[in-house]
Amino acid sequence: MTTLWIFTGLFLLLACLILWHHFFKSSLYSADQSNMRGQTNKDLYHEHLKELEKDFSEGGVDKENFEFLKEELDQSLLLDMSATAKEEQAKDKRTSILWPVMLTLFIVAFSAAYYYQHGAYADVELAASQPANHPQGEQSEAQVVIAQMQNLHKEVQDNPQNADAWFQLGQLLTSVAEFDSAFIAYGKVLEIEGEQADVLALQAQAKYYKNKQQRNAEINALLDRALMLDPNDPTTLMLIGMDHYFNEQYLQAASVWQQIIDTGGAGANQGPLLDGIAQARKLASEGGSAGNNADKSARQVNQNSDVANPQPTENTVATTAATASIQVTVDLSEQIIAALNQGGDKTLFIYAIASNGSRMPLAAVKAKASDLPMTVTLDDSKAMSPRMTISTVDMVNVLAVISHAGTPGAKAGDYKGEVANVKVNANEVLNLTIDTIVE
Repeated sequence: MTTLWIFTGLFLLLACLILWHHFFKSSLYSADQSNMRGQTNKDLYHEHLKELEKDFSEGGVDKENFEFLKEELDQSLLLDMSATAKEEQAKDKRTSILWPVMLTLFIVAFSAAYYYQHGAYADVELAASQPANHPQGEQSEAQVVIAQMQNLHKEVQDNPQNADAWFQLGQLLTSVAEFDSAFIAYGKVLEIEGEQADVLALQAQAKYYKNKQQRNAEINALLDRALMLDPNDPTTLMLIGMDHYFNEQYLQAASVWQQIIDTGGAGANQGPLLDGIAQARKLASEGGSAGNNADKSARQVNQNSDVANPQPTENTVATTAATASIQVTVDLSEQIIAALNQGGDKTLFIYAIASNGSRMPLAAVKAKASDLPMTVTLDDSKAMSPRMTISTVDMVNVLAVISHAGTPGAKAGDYKGEVANVKVNANEVLNLTIDTIVE
């Protein structure tokens, strides 16, 4: 990013140098012309004066006429010199230093405004936040998290009503053990969108981790509120089952995890959950003697599940990444076309999020509204993170948002279209129409 600004500054400096070089060159040329004209007037004066003196010495004119003609010649020289001075003053006004100063300011202001409207600074920031094995950047995992955190902090500062940004920030803060800050971020989501079972469960999860994986009254109250909203919420049930497991209540853990599968909330995590259930039942039949193995197995279930902590297993990725994709054709309704025709071009975001669990985009594409209609393919190459890819889930929601501000997330006044519960690898083109104004 620094290199970009350095080259931008150098190009602006070059443009200003060309402008000022022309100004100084014009000024020097005008000065040379002025000096030449003044010298010519003086030479003509002396030439005429010599002729007059010669006529006087030869008796061609008397003294009275000589004095009169000499006075006329002197006045003529004064008038010529005065006219030249006035003309130069007029030129000085036309070539005043104010003009290059104003043009310099215009060049800088116009360049900044044009880049703000049409530049790809968001793409540059996105490339900077990509992982080392991503084709757009070469950064360590820690640098990726830091870059994403900075971008999300800026987004929530600029758009404090962006619930998606707050949600993603909460997930990142949890992943780096900033549990109090994660709790606050999830609280912002609840303030904007109202109470939701999965967000309440994530608040409980932040408190649970901070409390060294021990439930207390505050955590229980959050989980109870989440279950009242949705008794089958996968995020809530995952945390409850994990707590049972850590406390060697293996049959209860197996029962709760089985409820996630029975109600269709497991998604791509069904395999790890089945393994965890089998291990829990085995430990229960052995009388819970393998405590260390139990703790290890519970952590593996939690880490392999994107319901509680969105990190897909390598086996899941390996079996689906090669073919996981959704082809989407995005178009505009007549109402939105009429609205867009009244203003300038806007930024278009097309992305897929998991139907259940995390709302972090699994695949995203950025384009211009003027490119519509268009067909794009959402696959793992469009992922924001190597751990959050479209190949790790079975069902997604596909959204297209035309943003007035040019930033991700749907805000009031933006235009939106959505298709829910799209099966990954359906082998058919999905038609998505942007037909809604976000309120």
